[in-house]
Amino acid sequence: MEQRDVIDKLRRGELMLMEYLWNKKSILSKKEIIEAMKKRYKWRKSTTEILLKRLVKMKTLKKKKIGFQFSYEVLVTKKEYLNARKEERDISKFYNFFTRVFTTIHRKEEMTEEQIKVFIESMQKIGNK
Repeated sequence: MEQRDVIDKLRRGELMLMEYLWNKKSILSKKEIIEAMKKRYKWRKSTTEILLKRLVKMKTLKKKKIGFQFSYEVLVTKKEYLNARKEERDISKFYNFFTRVFTTIHRKEEMTEEQIKVFIESMQKIGNK
């Protein structure tokens, strides 16, 4: 499971479907999922099938064939998803800050390549704390 891929690609509809599956905490048949999404969100069968296919491709869900029916098992828990989202927000917050600081300093002073390397290393140390 690549948490980065899940964070980057999970869209609104996919998240709505995952919320439903996380709350059920069991392996559900394709038919059950389609009926639930139709009842809950008035989605067509094709909409749910497309979202399920995307989630399987992202390795968020695992598709299994049991008898004559397909079933889906959750591979990424809600806790894992939320932790990855929090981590992504923290990284992007620091990244934007360091980018602004670096570009401002770079414009004001003529820095040598060695000074730039030292500056970047010190900023990385601060970011890791």
